[in-house]
Amino acid sequence: MNKRITPSLVISIIALFIALGGASYAAIQIPKNSVGTPQLKRNAVSGAKLGKNAVSSTKVRNGSLLRSDFKAGQLPGSAWYAERRPTVPLFDVTFSLTPVVSTVKLPVGSYLLSGRANVIGSGGTSSLICTLASDAAQNFTVGAGEVLPLSLSAAVVLTSPAIVPLSCLKTSGTPQIAQATIIATKVTRIAGQLP
Repeated sequence: MNKRITPSLVISIIALFIALGGASYAAIQIPKNSVGTPQLKRNAVSGAKLGKNAVSSTKVRNGSLLRSDFKAGQLPGSAWYAERRPTVPLFDVTFSLTPVVSTVKLPVGSYLLSGRANVIGSGGTSSLICTLASDAAQNFTVGAGEVLPLSLSAAVVLTSPAIVPLSCLKTSGTPQIAQATIIATKVTRIAGQLP
């Protein structure tokens, strides 16, 4: 075996030291905050590389999340409940559109509303019209002594704080309403809503 140091061995060793030390040198010499979006390759930052709580709701573009991004059964938003109308005394529905139950004053924003009421046909057959917010009114009939579980829903965008009612009027009979409630869930945006 030849134990002489050859020029090619010396060049190989120098190249090895440059290759190994070059990356370390570059890492030490890169100025702070000099790597930005243009320097990152596409998909270079994965979820695993993000720090805990690095992305908050203020850093997520509206409308960019999918249903699959949320835990099952979880709806993003906040819920407000109306004061629940008690079963007793019963509410006598009149010939004018009158609030049966209303939300508290809701802040500005987009809401999904769900309203419920138990309508009782007192005396004879009764016909009513009920509406939630400015949604299309529902026209229905309740037989004498029957109880109809009314369910209404609506989507509203409030540009100023407001109270949202579930209102009813009668067109015939003597209908009454037992308990009633509205659930208003604030959501980020309603599809089709202008930004």
